[in-house]
Amino acid sequence: MLYVGSFSYNDETDDKDNYCLMPCVVEASTSDEALDRFAAHFQEVRRSSDLLDGAHEIFLDSLVELEGVPAEPVICQWQKIVPAMDGLCSITSALPETDLADDFASAYGWGVDDDEYEDDEGRGDALEHDDEDPEGYPEEPFLRF
Repeated sequence: MLYVGSFSYNDETDDKDNYCLMPCVVEASTSDEALDRFAAHFQEVRRSSDLLDGAHEIFLDSLVELEGVPAEPVICQWQKIVPAMDGLCSITSALPETDLADDFASAYGWGVDDDEYEDDEGRGDALEHDDEDPEGYPEEPFLRF
């Protein structure tokens, strides 16, 4: 399966309101394996370059699972950044054209449940399959540095 993760973070080295968007794609057997590989990749990028120096918390905005390479284009995530009381806010929709993607794509929501935990790398694991109504912007970061 192909997994498209849409990640975001605020660059804390910039004193102005900002919002960094970071889509990432990986082939994996399961969504958990994809998330583990994303987290390991971000850790390696942080260690080996300055690209993520300002990222202290990375959020997972959406995770889309594709059963194969689509023959037609598929919008994996639609996102709008708007002003908010404390800076900027993101409005996000995974697979907004669901009728086009129903046969070969699924969206996952990132939410908090009673079984949530954090492992040694600081990544919370509360992945929920969500084809109907996403929970919205996550409260807890996907990864902390």
